[in-house]
Amino acid sequence: MKTIAECNTLFQAEVIKGNLENEGFHPVVFDNSMNSFLPVNTTYGKNLIYVRVPDEEYDLVKKYLKNS
Repeated sequence: MKTIAECNTLFQAEVIKGNLENEGFHPVVFDNSMNSFLPVNTTYGKNLIYVRVPDEEYDLVKKYLKNS
C-alpha cells in the first residue's frame, strides 16, 4: 500500500476515498489517532489521516488526481 493523500480530517479522507472508489480504485483510510490512548490529543505531533491505495494502482491514482 502506498500513501496517496494526507488529510487533517476524517471527512476529507472519506471524500477522497469515495471519489477513488467511484473510479474503480481500492483505497483504504488509515487513521493514526486511533493508535493512541488519547485519540483526541494532538499535542504529541500530527494526527494525520492517510488515504492509501494498492501498489499496482498508485501510478494510475496519481494520474487521476492530477487530472481531477
